[in-house]
Amino acid sequence: MDTAFIPPVDPLIPFLKGIALAGLKPTKGYAELAAGRLKAVRNGRRTFIRASEIERYIRSLEGVSEKEAVNDAG
Repeated sequence: MDTAFIPPVDPLIPFLKGIALAGLKPTKGYAELAAGRLKAVRNGRRTFIRASEIERYIRSLEGVSEKEAVNDAG
């Protein structure tokens, strides 16, 4: 049996679910999209974000120190 190589799929995630996965509220997600820091794709009338784009966006965010994270949490 000949098994051809199948490249990995980069799933499309509905826009609102995608920005939630990135830790964003809808307003901030739309602002990041408008500013070009987050890219979306269209399929008909629906808007999606590629899983790889969510990962890229999260990696692009600046890290915070442990002290800042503790102060922000409480």
